[in-house]
Amino acid sequence: MKLKYVFPEPPLPFLGAAARLSHLLLSEAIRRGVDVEAFIEYFDEKDAIAMCEMFNAPNCKLRLFCAKSVPKTFLRTTRSLFWQGAFLYDAAFMAALNESMRDPEAVLHLETHSACWPGLNHLDRTVLNLHYLLNADMRSEKHQGLQVKWNLHRERQMLKTFKYMAAVTPALAEEVSLINPNAQLHPVQFGLDLTGYSYAAPSASEGQLLNIGMIGSYAWAPTRAAALHFLQLWPRIKQAVKDARLFLVGRGAERILGDDARAVDPEARVVQNVPDIIPYFRELDCMVYAPEHASGIKVKVLEAFALGVPVVTNQHGIDGIPVRHREHCIVGSTDAELVEGVRYLTENPEVKRQMTQAARKLVEEICAPSNVFDKWLAVYAQMNACKAEKPRMLDPSAPPSGLAVT
Repeated sequence: MKLKYVFPEPPLPFLGAAARLSHLLLSEAIRRGVDVEAFIEYFDEKDAIAMCEMFNAPNCKLRLFCAKSVPKTFLRTTRSLFWQGAFLYDAAFMAALNESMRDPEAVLHLETHSACWPGLNHLDRTVLNLHYLLNADMRSEKHQGLQVKWNLHRERQMLKTFKYMAAVTPALAEEVSLINPNAQLHPVQFGLDLTGYSYAAPSASEGQLLNIGMIGSYAWAPTRAAALHFLQLWPRIKQAVKDARLFLVGRGAERILGDDARAVDPEARVVQNVPDIIPYFRELDCMVYAPEHASGIKVKVLEAFALGVPVVTNQHGIDGIPVRHREHCIVGSTDAELVEGVRYLTENPEVKRQMTQAARKLVEEICAPSNVFDKWLAVYAQMNACKAEKPRMLDPSAPPSGLAVT
């Protein structure tokens, strides 16, 4: 097997969730001795240098393309209307990938929605890995403009096109199967390299304010909705935990939620766009994350588990994570249960310590790079077993697939 990756962002451990998973997959392929070739888009030259140093191995070939150098043409703009991320890939990228895919043993792995465009010429040997689903996540948005509606339509068309797809949770795979019941869908656990996540047991905070809050990207609809839900709960949390202080950290926190947070707690601490999120996890005494709708796995919950931060959440927050209530975290189905969960954890330090230890062990088991990569190898093997089937080609007369892929 010759493994080909397309990463729309650099596979580096200090970037976003998708980049961290890409880093894990590429690192594990190299460690296993798999013949791997990675086609990677980047914007910052420092990232290109970091990748060359990090993935310098005889069985790994990096093909790096600077997204800033892609010419802004009419074709590029047009195809981006139909395929998410299509603007990233120029003729040089496509020519290099198509030449590499001439190898009959090649299997192409596309990481996230934005990698879909390069796989359209190789649907019979391509798997698209999905981290989220806009058609699920945008349910919390009551007013959807034309742009949002078009993006949802574009996503559905993409999902109907691919034959092989994977999803980071079983629930996400089921959602996708409703849109494309003919696709082969594989739930594959999100991986997390715990090298940079050292566990620290919760410390006593007597005489100090207890930081209770959320960490996330608040521009994303499910996280924003979860934060607004948390702010609604805050007066009851404050009544149950006298020393509690509202704590919000992450992308867009101040811009989107700063005023609302201080309206419910004048002492609220709101910090946005930080270069390293881990020190802020260390300050959290309890993370409350209860989204209304949210597809995919909640990486911030996994990170909290890994670092030793106690978590209060709901069923949406643990999607794809095999937790047990009161063993790994507190899982509440009502507002009253969520508030009681916060109170219970803050008043029982020994329970909190045992719970965070169990949560860390769980993450070590389910997110281990070796376990996750084994599951991916099984997906690739199943795809190879289907090679005898007639290749599924694009219908050039059917939009949006009628766009030429070059």
